[in-house]
Amino acid sequence: MSIDQRTLPIFPLNTVLFPESSFPLQIFEDRYKQMLRICLNNDSKFGVVLIKEGSEIGGQATYHSIGTVAEIMSVNQENEDLFRISTIGRQRFQILNILDEKPYIDADVLLLDEELDIRESSNLIAQVRQAASSHISLTEGLQGGWVNNFMAPWDPVSLSYFIASALQIDQLSKQELLEEKLVSKRLETELEILTQASIPIKRVVKRRLAQKFSRN
Repeated sequence: MSIDQRTLPIFPLNTVLFPESSFPLQIFEDRYKQMLRICLNNDSKFGVVLIKEGSEIGGQATYHSIGTVAEIMSVNQENEDLFRISTIGRQRFQILNILDEKPYIDADVLLLDEELDIRESSNLIAQVRQAASSHISLTEGLQGGWVNNFMAPWDPVSLSYFIASALQIDQLSKQELLEEKLVSKRLETELEILTQASIPIKRVVKRRLAQKFSRN
């Protein structure tokens, strides 16, 4: 097995995990409690993949082949039947071969590198950060709040995953962002999503301001 391949326990979920994102989990099924014990006796890592069809609990589910390695950071055992764990996303992977599916899934996976290109310019990064800051400010403003400091990373890879994790979009759209090979393309897609999502909010803000001044 090459340096970019490894064997990994797989946890299909209804949520996309992105690299560098924190992710809490409750583990109560016997098969995943067994997986947890094995993970903790090794390097505390397992793979998270998004379910296509089926349920997280009980029977078999079909799932996407590209996911994210999760590293266990802490474990809190509530009782014999419930573990609460905190994890953080590390590196993306692609499932190459399923080794076993009982009691839980074990697979050979290929760890995926980030593909950078010349389009990761400071201009694109600044545009995405500005669009995200503007969108958050508009959203918070509608709810009567405000944003003091927008703490987004400047590194293009970190920024792309920070935005992807924060976006209020469906899980399939998040999966598409996770699967995107080029960081620049991921950032460009996120810029478009943020721009489009801000349009109706701006209309509401404009209408409210017009109503406010019309009463004066």
